[in-house]
Amino acid sequence: MEFFLFNITLILLGGSLGSFASMLIYRLPLSEKEVSIIKPRSFCPNCKEQLSIWQLLPFVSFIMARGQCKNCHQKINIMYFVNECLMAFLVLYFTHITFSSYFISAAMLAIVFILYIQSVIDFQKLLLSTPLSFLLIIIGIIINFKWEIFTISLDALLGLILGYGILFSINLLYRIIRSQDGIGSGDFLLLGGIGSVFGASSLGPILLMGSSLTLALHILKIKTETKLPLGFGIGMASIFYLNMFAWIKYH
Repeated sequence: MEFFLFNITLILLGGSLGSFASMLIYRLPLSEKEVSIIKPRSFCPNCKEQLSIWQLLPFVSFIMARGQCKNCHQKINIMYFVNECLMAFLVLYFTHITFSSYFISAAMLAIVFILYIQSVIDFQKLLLSTPLSFLLIIIGIIINFKWEIFTISLDALLGLILGYGILFSINLLYRIIRSQDGIGSGDFLLLGGIGSVFGASSLGPILLMGSSLTLALHILKIKTETKLPLGFGIGMASIFYLNMFAWIKYH
């Protein structure tokens, strides 16, 4: 019974994180000064009607509303519900795979949370949040310098420098040849944050997987724009890398 209640608590926590992730994904790319991550209260993106506390409940609100806004009856983006379900799964997964340490579980979930939000924003808007990338760097430096959870402190520092420097150098060369940027500066910072978490040795596999995934989006016509979401690719590749790390070390 205790195990069941524990899992229910984790699912509710994950659903709440998914709801929060949806809010960040929607609001962080907005340029309007009157909308921030703090205010106003959550509202329908279509009619701007503020949502009641019951309309904010994870899982239940979407199902009870049948995927529609109560006020304007417009369809609610299914990704809100998907984010809640996915984060609930990730909370369950990483908590149980690192069952010996809730601190390590929390650290991994914080990293996944940031990477997921960055990936979705970049996929949808071709933008990356600078504050979230800086937060990822801070987390990477603290957990590796203090506890060496993923790698030693020197490797984390090298990962930060090389992660930023590799993409910066590639873009600089491209700019010299083509007189325009080929990679967004947000990608430099994101890969630097990833390097600070997993270390310099992780950058090769993550860049290979990430660039392959990004290229696949274009080949499969999922993304047909001239600009491609490299941040999405390296973000998803980093989540996969973290999963492999956790599976090998703690399973």
